[in-house]
Amino acid sequence: MSARFKAKISTKLVISLMSVVAVSGISTLFISNNVINKNVLGQAYDDVRSHLNTAIYFYNERVQIIYLFINHLSSLGYLQNAILNNNRPLLVEKLKEVKRELNIDIMTITDARGRVLARANSPYQYGDDVSADRYVRYVLENRKSCSGTDIITREELLKESKELADQAHIRVVPTLRARPKDKIFEVNGMCKKAAAPVFSGGRLIGVIYGAKLLNNNFEMVDAIKKLLFKDDRIGGYDIGTVTIFMDDLRISTNVKNSSGKRAVGTQVSEEVYRKVFEHGNVWLDKAFVVNSWYLSGYSPIYDIDKKVVGILYVGILEEKYNQIKRNATIFALIIILTSLAVAGLLSVYLIRSIITPIRSLVDASKQMAAGNYTKKIEVTSSDEMGYLCITFNKMIDAIAERDRKLKEQTEMQMAQSEKLASLGRLASGIAHEINNPLTGVLSYGTVLYEEIKDPGYRADLKVIIDETLRCREIVKGILDFARETKIDLRPANINKIINELFTILEKHVTFHNIRIKKDLAEGLPDISLDVNQIKQVLNNLAVNAADAMSAGGDLTVRTRYNEQSKKIVVAVSDTGSGISKENITKIFDPFYTTKETGKGTGLGLSVTYGIVQRHNGTIKVDSVPGVGTTFAIEFPVDAGHNQAV
Repeated sequence: MSARFKAKISTKLVISLMSVVAVSGISTLFISNNVINKNVLGQAYDDVRSHLNTAIYFYNERVQIIYLFINHLSSLGYLQNAILNNNRPLLVEKLKEVKRELNIDIMTITDARGRVLARANSPYQYGDDVSADRYVRYVLENRKSCSGTDIITREELLKESKELADQAHIRVVPTLRARPKDKIFEVNGMCKKAAAPVFSGGRLIGVIYGAKLLNNNFEMVDAIKKLLFKDDRIGGYDIGTVTIFMDDLRISTNVKNSSGKRAVGTQVSEEVYRKVFEHGNVWLDKAFVVNSWYLSGYSPIYDIDKKVVGILYVGILEEKYNQIKRNATIFALIIILTSLAVAGLLSVYLIRSIITPIRSLVDASKQMAAGNYTKKIEVTSSDEMGYLCITFNKMIDAIAERDRKLKEQTEMQMAQSEKLASLGRLASGIAHEINNPLTGVLSYGTVLYEEIKDPGYRADLKVIIDETLRCREIVKGILDFARETKIDLRPANINKIINELFTILEKHVTFHNIRIKKDLAEGLPDISLDVNQIKQVLNNLAVNAADAMSAGGDLTVRTRYNEQSKKIVVAVSDTGSGISKENITKIFDPFYTTKETGKGTGLGLSVTYGIVQRHNGTIKVDSVPGVGTTFAIEFPVDAGHNQAV
């Protein structure tokens, strides 16, 4: 390799490295901010979506706790007896106990008509009809438990206690971008609620229901906030906030107003209200919440009738992600400046570590192209370039080995072809010369056999006739082997050919003690075949398999389609005596047979080999003595398109 070539590579490496760093740096100055914004913002909204899902799960779990406890309470035997016996003091005492344990606001029991038997809040307030309550009505009509979110009127709250009615009372604060509201105060309450039927002997005797008022109750929103955001703050603001809306009104929140108080009574924007409350969709977007920008998520809250009655909100302070973006931008600039400084040093190192192996690779490639596979590259490092040199050396060895095997295979195939061609021509001439005398011998022998009655002579004549017939079969096999007839290719399905042939073979006496198994792949494509010749191939293989299993056994024929090689594979297997290693290389030779004298001509597999070759196919044999033999034939799917006939 010339110094000029080395100089060119060196120059290119330096220019390339410096150009990459320079272009990357300049490009990054223009696009990094946009990329960082997109990635950080995408991560931010993923966080909001995840936090919103967690908040929804938390909210539903609290409802589920009430639901499970109410169901357990309804199954208590002594409580059922108290309802049947109208033991109001016991009922009130138990309701108060459950109310304290669950930390809820309402616990009430009704009879089977929906009339109140006992209240935890107002023990002396009973007898009123609450069957119109949606949860009580659901239990009475369906005789099963239910849970969810409900809206309770001020009148119903007053029946429980004035304190609950006052807790639900919220002053509406006019809010920018919110929809106009025609009332100054909200007096109804939103609660988590569950109700369960009480049965005795299979008869409905009452309903138990409990509820947790959410208005001005900050336990849940603060618990969700602590779970998701801990108590982290940025610039005096909470990183995350949580809110529960009834309709469009904040009834429970840890969002603070300008005076630092909870922003209860403020409204959600009309745009969010339309999408979430009216259309029941989840909202994920940036929003100005009271006094700061938040990346916000809003999800509808449904009642038992699948009607939206409120909204659950989770927001993350945008400033958190603004800090991340600023830090990422500064970090990117530092990387660019550092890369520019390192690029020069790296160029020198790369030139030294790359040029030498490249020169060796080029020299070795030239030697390999000239047919010299002994030239190897010296491995001087353990990095990627060293691994490349090792791989290149392995490639040279592999190519040399493949070239050697290819030459051996080609020589073997040429020798086999020449041998078969020579034998074919010789056999054809001999067969034609022998055929006529054999016909005469057979004719006269048959005539004599019919005319002579002496048993001794007839036995001798029978031997002459049988041996003559066997000679004629040998001649016929020789002619089949020697002839170069054109094959009649037609589109055919190999499975159909197999089914037709083996339907006949199954009835033949030779196969009476043979179990024939067919494992044929479905959906095989049609290929161009000479059907008669292929049947002859399969018949030869099947008969040979049967001969190898004189005591019985399994004959299996399989078909498969190889997607990678685009070939159909036909395998014929037996469980016979097998073929020894020294004999397996000779089985396709003409007149070679392992059968007893008189049992075969030794031409069946030679003819089979020739037919498969004329179809551009290949045939291989695999045998284990004492276990069995498998012949595998591969036919290319496009055989008919490139076979000269």
